[in-house]
Amino acid sequence: MNYFKKLSAAACMIFLFACGDADRTPKGIMPPDKMTVVLRDLTIAEAYGNNVSSDQPIMFDSLRQEKIKLYSKQVLDLHHVSVKEFTTSYAWYEAHPDRLRDVLNKVQDDIVARKNKAPDMGEMSAPAAYRLRNIFPNAEKALLLSNGTDTIKPFIRHQK
Repeated sequence: MNYFKKLSAAACMIFLFACGDADRTPKGIMPPDKMTVVLRDLTIAEAYGNNVSSDQPIMFDSLRQEKIKLYSKQVLDLHHVSVKEFTTSYAWYEAHPDRLRDVLNKVQDDIVARKNKAPDMGEMSAPAAYRLRNIFPNAEKALLLSNGTDTIKPFIRHQK
């Protein structure tokens, strides 16, 4: 009978320790807050890359995809995340749909909040740096505003 009590106690301890890590992400996987920020910025970068400006009315899909790859790599560099770390983390989140849903809902809420906070079309005469700070408040070091024009390229850094 004593053996049964010890076995039951050991089983309960294992069960308690196994349940204790339910809200944690494994080592090597980005935590939900960081994954949310990276996915948000990647989403914005992709939208920016898909945007066709009036000076380039026709852009081939392959060029657009290369532009998006460049922006995406710069977003990952901005957050100090390697491509491997991101793909591993994203695969883990895909394997845990409830966690991925939570992250994607936060991304969507953040983008909607930024859209609602962005100036309306009447305020588009404001300087580009001001408009851009509303959308990308932490990316001032990564911005390139060309001299004498109002060209905005938020994910391209100066090449030295």
